[in-house]
Amino acid sequence: MISALVLAVLVAAAPAPIPSPTASPNPATSPSAKPSASPLPPLKEIYSVTVVNTYCTSFYRHFNATVRPLIANDITLERVSVSLDNIDTLFSENNWEQRFYDERLKMERYVAALQENNETTQREVNELRDGAKLTTDPVRVKEMRQLAQELQRAVDKQKQMASDLLGITQGMMDYYIDPEKAALGPIGNFNLEDLKLPKDAKDIKSYLRFNGMRDVLKDAEIKSATVAQDIAEKFC
Repeated sequence: MISALVLAVLVAAAPAPIPSPTASPNPATSPSAKPSASPLPPLKEIYSVTVVNTYCTSFYRHFNATVRPLIANDITLERVSVSLDNIDTLFSENNWEQRFYDERLKMERYVAALQENNETTQREVNELRDGAKLTTDPVRVKEMRQLAQELQRAVDKQKQMASDLLGITQGMMDYYIDPEKAALGPIGNFNLEDLKLPKDAKDIKSYLRFNGMRDVLKDAEIKSATVAQDIAEKFC
């Protein structure tokens, strides 16, 4: 159960927009992070090259270069999921102020990793979309554009989530912890008004629509994988 302090963080957290190259993906790391129940999407690189032409070369190069940072961000979002759960409960712990600082630092790292990879994925999706110009076959053009469209949907969702999480992180950075209150020990659920609030108003994931956005992201990645496999089997 989340206390009024976390609600204050949520109110203060106005998501800020993030910019849209780095050579390699950057999944944030956390020794204490454990995977959540949500499985990673079945998106993977494609290596089987049977046809060598400009269309197929562009497809393999830029599809794989998009997939690597997308998957890295999915791993980071798994760790974010753990941190958000921790933030929901930390105010009921004796050392809540130290846990608050720890989770804030993790969130800073996670957001930085997401933003860095978002720059790479956007650049590679743009290149992949341009690959449709390398053929005059309308079927190949349609497939490449459809692939770029689904990957763009995944990239846009990861950008949106990074922006929302940046807002939460900034709210945590702006939140002042009174040393005298911190010394009193756990402060969760001490306020009658907090207890009257609906459950969704006291849950950060609900506030962010975190799980719903991950479902949309997973759908876009599954459809991307399906189209990519189709291109590889039919044309490349």
